Amino acid sequence: MAVAVEERTVETGFEYVPGDPVRVRIVHRDRRTRVTDDGRAVERAGRPAGWREVAERIAGEVVVNVSRHGVISLPVSRCGPGLEAVVQRIGEASLALYQEILELDG
Repeated sequence: MAVAVEERTVETGFEYVPGDPVRVRIVHRDRRTRVTDDGRAVERAGRPAGWREVAERIAGEVVVNVSRHGVISLPVSRCGPGLEAVVQRIGEASLALYQEILELDG
């Protein structure tokens, strides 16, 4: 039995730098929905020493999941915040991670 998967990418209203919008991917699979930045913040900023500690702190502050590779994500659940709120939260976390990693390198 094949599981229907629907994906789309949306802009969050944030920009890493002017002209470089923070986009997130929304994945609907069966009855589950997940929002992710696909690791774009880390991809753009790099992985200098201390980036994991920054990622873990931001994950706790903004309440998101951050994988060991720097992918920021959250599931969307019926009892939690709605899709738009999760999209904004992932966008905010991605931008914050990007900015703070750049500060580590500077």
